[in-house]
Amino acid sequence: MSTVSLRQERLLVADGLLGASSLAALRDHVALSDYRGVHGQKWDRVWRLWDGNPQRGPSVYYDPDRRFDHKVPAYPTGTAMDLLIDAVRTQSALHPDITGVEGVDWAGIYLCPWLYPVGSALSLHQDAAKYTGSFTFFLHLRWRLHWGGELFVYPPADPARLGSLPGLGHDHPWMSDDGPEDDMIADVAVAISPSPNRLVLLGEDRPHRVARVDQNAGAHVRASIAGFFLRAP
Repeated sequence: MSTVSLRQERLLVADGLLGASSLAALRDHVALSDYRGVHGQKWDRVWRLWDGNPQRGPSVYYDPDRRFDHKVPAYPTGTAMDLLIDAVRTQSALHPDITGVEGVDWAGIYLCPWLYPVGSALSLHQDAAKYTGSFTFFLHLRWRLHWGGELFVYPPADPARLGSLPGLGHDHPWMSDDGPEDDMIADVAVAISPSPNRLVLLGEDRPHRVARVDQNAGAHVRASIAGFFLRAP
């Protein structure tokens, strides 16, 4: 049974999400999946050019009412991904103030595995309005504090902060990391270590980023499954 390790407004950290056999099956599934670089088809600007080369695995949908247009496997897939989907839905139902209520606020889930090798990261961003929230589940075998890869979660952006800053102008953040988005966000964050078998639920208004995986991690890859709660189309 999972344990809530941290709970804040629109943020939940739950440890021990899956049992040992389910976690092992999911690790095998992720390890044997096919991957491509995050910019393999085109430049995905959520990842800046200096964020390294995270690897993205195959997508899966939880779409019980067939509301979304997708051409990828849908739940039930007959794989260990179904076990995670069930567990995520349970946690969302237990904490509806974070990601909303299934069938009311959100109608589906979109998820896929990610591998972050040494030197890779994900820059600060806030998820798109078509999502009511998101989740990340960590499933590598072990992770040490000095290996980096923390998930940093910030308070909601505050446009009023822009008024206290000099009008120097801004470039697009993916071009120079000098956009107004950073200026609207407080510089105090919650740092969540990517401990194995840990689930993080995020509300839609919580900006976040993934710290760069440190050289201390060596050959250890930060392995996760991330997903979004989809508003009804």
